[in-house]
Amino acid sequence: MSVQVAMPGSCGELVQGVINGINFHITCPINRYSRITAMATKDGSIKVPDGLDKTAAAVKKTLELMDISQGVHIDIKSDLPLGKGMASSTADIAATVVAISELFERSVSEKEIADIAISIEPTDGVFFDGIVAFDHLEGRMLDKIGNAPPLEIIVLEPAESLDTVTFNQKKQRSVGAEELLVKEAFEMAVQGIRSKDLRLVGEAATISSTLNQRILKKHDLNDLIDICKRNGGLGVNVAHSGTVMGVLVDRGYGGRLLQKILHYLPRQWNAYVVNLIDGGPILETRNLRLETRKIFSSPLWERV
Repeated sequence: MSVQVAMPGSCGELVQGVINGINFHITCPINRYSRITAMATKDGSIKVPDGLDKTAAAVKKTLELMDISQGVHIDIKSDLPLGKGMASSTADIAATVVAISELFERSVSEKEIADIAISIEPTDGVFFDGIVAFDHLEGRMLDKIGNAPPLEIIVLEPAESLDTVTFNQKKQRSVGAEELLVKEAFEMAVQGIRSKDLRLVGEAATISSTLNQRILKKHDLNDLIDICKRNGGLGVNVAHSGTVMGVLVDRGYGGRLLQKILHYLPRQWNAYVVNLIDGGPILETRNLRLETRKIFSSPLWERV
C-alpha cells in the first residue's frame, strides 16, 4: 500500500518580522511542490533517502506520535531547491507527516504537523490552508488571513544558498522604530489579501524586504525594486532567512514582465514564473488511484 502527498513550497515570505515580541511571517505558498510517497513495509523497516536527516527525524516522530509499530519507506521528489528560503525542508517534513497519517488512516491536525516540524527546525507555515500568519520559531499559527489573491511571482533564485537553521540562531531582531514599519507592512498585507488589493500586497512585501536588509542584506534588492516599479510590477518580496527574491505581478503578466527584465538580471540567476496559491497538503494518489484533493477541509478553528 502506498500514498503520495504533495506539499507546496514558498517564495520566501510576503512579510516577516516581530510585533510585540512575537515572531511571525505571512506565508507565500507557490505551485512548486515536494512530493512524498509513503509505503508500508511488512518487515518493520524504516527507509528514507540518504542525506535527508530532517525527513528521517519526521518519520520517527510521526510514527511515535501515532503509536504506529509498522515500518515505512519514504521516497521524495521535489521541485524545491535547498538553502534558498523556499521551504524545501518544511515541505518535505510536513508532506511526510501527512503521508504517514494517510497511509495508516490516522488523523493529524495542522498543529501536530507544526509541533513535529518545529521540533526539527524553524519552519514555514505552508502546510496551513490558505494564507496565514505563523510564528516560525515557536510553531504557532497566529492568524488565518484568507485565500491567495490572483498573483504571479517571478522567482529570482541566485546561485548562493544559506543554512537557515544556523542563520535563525544568529540573526538580529528588528528593533525600535522598525517594529512600527513591520506592523504597517503586516496590516497592509492582511488588508490587501482580504480585499484582493494586489497593489497593497506588493507594497507591503517591498517594505518588509527593505527592512530585512539590516538583518540579511541582498545586494541587488534596491535595483530590483527600481526595475519592478519601472516595468509594471507590484512589489518585491524576499526570503527573510534565505537568498531567493520574487517580483509580484498581476496574474497573467508574469511571463511578459520576465521577458522585459531578463536582460537586467545576472546570468547565473535562475528565473521563472509561479502562482501564489493556498497552502496545505494535497493527497495525489492512494494505491495508484488518482484522488487529488485537499486534505484539510474543515474550518481551521475545528482543527487546531
